Amino acid sequence: MTSLTMWLLLGTFVAVNCGDLSGSALTRLYNTGVQFAEWVTRPKQLMPSWVPEWCVTTHSGVLVTLVDGQKFLIHKGPGFGVASETVVTDIAHMSDRWEVKETRYFAGTKTVGDFVQTGGENYSILKGQHCHTAAKDMMNQGKK
Repeated sequence: MTSLTMWLLLGTFVAVNCGDLSGSALTRLYNTGVQFAEWVTRPKQLMPSWVPEWCVTTHSGVLVTLVDGQKFLIHKGPGFGVASETVVTDIAHMSDRWEVKETRYFAGTKTVGDFVQTGGENYSILKGQHCHTAAKDMMNQGKK
């Protein structure tokens, strides 16, 4: 199995880039509770030539620590996934350029699947469906 695996769970495709997870392991990950989440940002890579040098741009994601101690990055971007552009990535693929902006304790009340669904399937700058709004929405789950 390739390191990028597509899996249909609860009617939503989830792209998971975390090694050789398959079948029941993916289902278990999707259903695992999130202990706490950290909104993280990093400088964007490979900006189009039309973006001015002085324009600082960043990419956002949410680093989740699961109730079993595992950590994954959930983030959204154009072309990140096939059926959904919000994906779950093993933290081994994260650079050291990510910075924590906010931390929230969830105590297992939300699952990885909840975060992916909240991040949304489609990416669109024009509709405000991008990495920053996805991260904000994920961090605000359950707030009134």
